[in-house]
Amino acid sequence: MSGSARARHAPKPRPASRPAPRPAPIRAVASPLSGWRRWRWVAILVVAGVIGLPLAHAIFGEVVALLGAVFLLGFLIGRWTAR
Repeated sequence: MSGSARARHAPKPRPASRPAPRPAPIRAVASPLSGWRRWRWVAILVVAGVIGLPLAHAIFGEVVALLGAVFLLGFLIGRWTAR
């Protein structure tokens, strides 16, 4: 070693501590009829399948009706489950 001393670097300052997380807001108690909206969409989907699919089949043909139903169902399920 040549005898040259290295200068000590000052330690890096610590980042500021994070504030304590806030507690989750208290939700109101759900009413017994709060799930009716979900069942309304289920009913709409069933009616569309029972009435709409045969109607589309009669008007446009089998391939177009099935492709349309698959694309529509995929879009709707994707929207309903995107959370």
